[in-house]
Amino acid sequence: MIDGKFTIPGKFIGTSEEYSSGEGTYDKNGKVYSSIIGTIEVNEENKFVKVIPSTSVPPVPKNKDEILGTVRRVKDSIALVNIDRIVGNVYRESAADEVGAIHISNVSDDYVENLSDYFKSGDIIKAKVIVEKPGAIDLATNEPQLGVLSAKCEECNGRLKRKEKTKLICRKCENVENRKISSDFGKGIR
Repeated sequence: MIDGKFTIPGKFIGTSEEYSSGEGTYDKNGKVYSSIIGTIEVNEENKFVKVIPSTSVPPVPKNKDEILGTVRRVKDSIALVNIDRIVGNVYRESAADEVGAIHISNVSDDYVENLSDYFKSGDIIKAKVIVEKPGAIDLATNEPQLGVLSAKCEECNGRLKRKEKTKLICRKCENVENRKISSDFGKGIR
């Protein structure tokens, strides 16, 4: 019986024919392994196995979580975002190397023709996780509280402040730029 046994990352737990892989485990080539240090917990009724962590682990964004992130790159139809933390979880950063994608159709309820009018590399944003699966986190900013929280001017790198609903103005050079602005813009990053 493996239930209650201590395990470490990479340790073989069982086959995927015996158990479905749950939290703290992964399935590779039909075998279930531990992905964290902890104690194995088996649900015999549902043939499900997971590992209960022995230490605090970084949170992983899940569906409907709001995240804070930094826009890494803006392409024609997708903005890539480094996920820095989950809103409301002030004690730990998100799991390392988490990247989300905002598709042009999930930016706003209005028609978006040019994604670079809504986000720029380096913008700090708040977004919501709409799809979370291994290797892919899809994000959306089509609610009033979601969007850019802080941005810098493309001309002089000065801080931008709100001018209108979708426009920001540079405090230094007065350059005006468009963004998908959060209703929390300039209120500090929580």
